[in-house]
Amino acid sequence: MTNKEFLEKVSRKTELDLEEVKELSSTLIGVVLGGVAEGNTVAIQGFGTFEPRAKAPRRIYNPTTKTYINVPSKTTLSYKMSAALKDRLNME
Repeated sequence: MTNKEFLEKVSRKTELDLEEVKELSSTLIGVVLGGVAEGNTVAIQGFGTFEPRAKAPRRIYNPTTKTYINVPSKTTLSYKMSAALKDRLNME
């Protein structure tokens, strides 16, 4: 499903104008990303938890140049789906 299809489907289900749904979607994503960027965990009940995770610095080997490269530490985004979502995906 593309973003456009997603927005149109939400618009039909909620009977909201497409522009309102676009703004709502943008705001929701902004709030989640803003919370995670501040170092907070963001949990959406029934959907999942977004959490920032720190990756340690490491050395990797580049086989092309036959040298080691230092990769600095960085923060990544971790997502863990809720039990309700997991159960819904695995319904048979």
